[in-house]
Amino acid sequence: MSLPFTGQGDEPEEPVEVYVSAMMERLLEVDDKNYLFENIVYVYLSWEDERAYQQMIDATDSYRNGTLEECERPCSSDSQGSLSRRGTGYHHHDTCCSTIWLPTIEMLNVYELPEGRLQPYGIIKDEGSSGVAWWVGIHGKYFTPMDFRRFPFDHQELDMQFSFTPEVNPAIKRFIPSATSTRFLIRGEGDALSGFEVAGIKIVAKKESLQDELDFFIGGYGTKSNPNDPVKITGGPARSGYLGQAERVSFDIFIGVDRFSKYYVLNMIVPVLLLVSLSFITYIIPPSSLDSRIGLNVTLFLALTALQFVVNDQLPKSSYPTAVTELILVCYLVVSFGVPESIVVFALEATMKAREDKLMKSIKDGEEVEGMASPKSEDGLPESMSIAMRVLKRKRSQKAPFIIDMVSLAVMIVIVIVASTIILVGVPSLMPDLPDRRQYD
Repeated sequence: MSLPFTGQGDEPEEPVEVYVSAMMERLLEVDDKNYLFENIVYVYLSWEDERAYQQMIDATDSYRNGTLEECERPCSSDSQGSLSRRGTGYHHHDTCCSTIWLPTIEMLNVYELPEGRLQPYGIIKDEGSSGVAWWVGIHGKYFTPMDFRRFPFDHQELDMQFSFTPEVNPAIKRFIPSATSTRFLIRGEGDALSGFEVAGIKIVAKKESLQDELDFFIGGYGTKSNPNDPVKITGGPARSGYLGQAERVSFDIFIGVDRFSKYYVLNMIVPVLLLVSLSFITYIIPPSSLDSRIGLNVTLFLALTALQFVVNDQLPKSSYPTAVTELILVCYLVVSFGVPESIVVFALEATMKAREDKLMKSIKDGEEVEGMASPKSEDGLPESMSIAMRVLKRKRSQKAPFIIDMVSLAVMIVIVIVASTIILVGVPSLMPDLPDRRQYD
């Protein structure tokens, strides 16, 4: 089977403007592990060509009277291989369009065209009009860049790249975006694709010199040509020859998709936040129960590790941490903080308790025999009274572990809330280059 936009015929005398419409029948798959997507899109091209109607009449008559042995391109794919020679009218389904000029459009980022695909097409040429339309249903798989920094709240721009063959004075002056649709032909309610929602489609037309394109890619991502190369790939702008004078006229079809995040929130984010919330109990357990406090944090740390193994199987493949990965890291730090904090407050309370026991022992040892006068301390107070005041001070200082626990609890709660908000919701100023669905609203 030929490529979807295989051209034919003599080019028009003057470059034409080609209008582009894109109607997506269905988005079949988004493979976020291999950075691929598969869909069926109807691409509709239209332009002006005064010759087209008469060329269609002549080709159809030649086929019917036997002058033309075979019509290589009927005006409708429905008639391919079965075009009748007995037709009398010039209807869309029984005419021949083998001599009408059609541009050859390359597919730059196509990964695969399925072998058993259907490839319907139609060439529309009405009497009394100079307009020509050519539509093709394209079933293909494409590779495209993806950005997962905000997973599972990510928005992806799936790119289909089309280009007219670069040429000096190309027959196509420019492509002009026209109609778009996220759904076409197939009716019915429900999700069109598991895991993603189509936000919109947009067409972006481009025109640049072939030399600028080569300089951009090779100069930015490689090394420039050797000065002694007889036909250098890179070179100065507007140089003579094909590479310096040819222009690439192209267009991209961007399909914006949003991930359904509810599944990932319930299965990843909520369990992680529940586990880290349980770690807050650490700061309520008495500081003297060091084994209980450390045991709780170690258990939660191991639970987070087990949960991370499950989460990793569902994460897209990425060379940088996703939002979920960053959230798990924050939770690891919050849970881990409880261990040294517990040791500190335990040591502090143990030290204070030892001092208190020492003071109480001093009071007991310093009790005077009944009827004897109490010795005086340095400040003029009886020794027993001075010791009692120190005990009261120690009682007040025993609140320090409690204060440390409450401050730590408050700080950890604030860290989890702020970090979750920044990581999951995102701050636009921190990630200005993220794909955004608002362009489709």
